[in-house]
This record gives sequence, C-alpha cells and structure tokens, in this order.
Amino acid sequence: MKLKLNSEPIRFKSKQNTVLLCDGVVEKHFTSAEAAAFEVRELRNLRAAGVRVPEVYALDGALIKMQYIHGETLPDLIARLETSSDTSGVEAAADRIISWLRDFYNAVDTDETGEIRGDINGRNFVFDDVYCWGVDFEEKIYGAKEKDIGRLLAFVLTYDPPGTPIKTEFADKILQRAVQILKVKPDAVCRQRDLEFEAMMRRRAKKL
Repeated sequence: MKLKLNSEPIRFKSKQNTVLLCDGVVEKHFTSAEAAAFEVRELRNLRAAGVRVPEVYALDGALIKMQYIHGETLPDLIARLETSSDTSGVEAAADRIISWLRDFYNAVDTDETGEIRGDINGRNFVFDDVYCWGVDFEEKIYGAKEKDIGRLLAFVLTYDPPGTPIKTEFADKILQRAVQILKVKPDAVCRQRDLEFEAMMRRRAKKL
C-alpha cells in the first residue's frame, strides 16, 4: 500500500476501538486511558524482548500513535497464495507465523506463566517481505499453546472459500512446524481446532 502524505485517514477494522492510518502513522483510539496504557506496556515489553511488534511513538490519554507495519494480513496472504503457482510460499508463511509465536511464547515465558496469544485473529498477523509481525495486544489470555494453534488452524481452513487445497496445505504446514518448534501435542491441537469449528457454527447461527 503506497501512502500519500496529508491524505485522508484510512480506517482499519476493529471491534472495540477506532484505528486509523494517518500520514503513515497508526492512531489507535481506545475507550479509556487505562486500556491504552495497558497496550503500550505490552508492546514495549514485547519489543524489548525481541518480538516483532509495532514501535510506540506516543501515548496521549486514550490515544496511541505507533509504527505502521507495511505488509499483508494473514487473510490477504492466503488469498495471494491461492492465486500463486509457487507453492513454496505456503511453507515459508507457516515458518514465519510459527517463528513469531515462538518468540512471543519465549518473551512471556508461557511454560511458566501460562500466557498465550489468545487473540488469534488473521488481521493481527502482518507479513512483510521477510517476517511475520504481531499487532493488537489489549488483554492477557491464559491457556495452552495448543489452543492458539488449534484456533489458528480453524481460521485458516475456514477463510472464504473454505477448505481449498492451499488452505489445507497451509494448515498442515503450520501444524508440522508447531509440533517441531513449539513442541505442541498434535492430538490436543486438533481437539482445539474442532472446538473452534463448533464455536464458529454457534456464532454464525446467532447471526441468522
């Protein structure tokens, strides 16, 4: 995405807050100063630990100004892979997202604290030409790594159109790399994936 200075702000999707891109800087408006301060602490702690997250430029009450990560979100990356004849991109993308999760788990010491990423939303992962980055850290969530990976697989497999060969291959590569690098238990991951499938069906039924 090429940006023009003094252009109209671009609004990003966000359920709870207003997030704008203004002249190359992300402005995230929270409902409270406490919520903004919490995310700033999370971002600064993760960044200091070597996790790829946006740099915070300023905190002003309920407003954070931070670095814009140039790249594509996970849904956009999958859509591009669907149209590419080079399937090597699937394995590379799986390596990048699992490497990011490894760095996150190391930074928060998941084995000791039980903290996980929790908010496995495709828009919260941004891929540049080399790395995966994480964005949006509004709360601490606890559980098992298998829950994160299971939810990630469920989301990958159900992006529209669901269950395509590329999505299936991508999910398989993510699981393989998660077992190798994160030492998760594949059976537990699959159980969490299926639980997320069920939760998705319930959410969709409520909207009908």
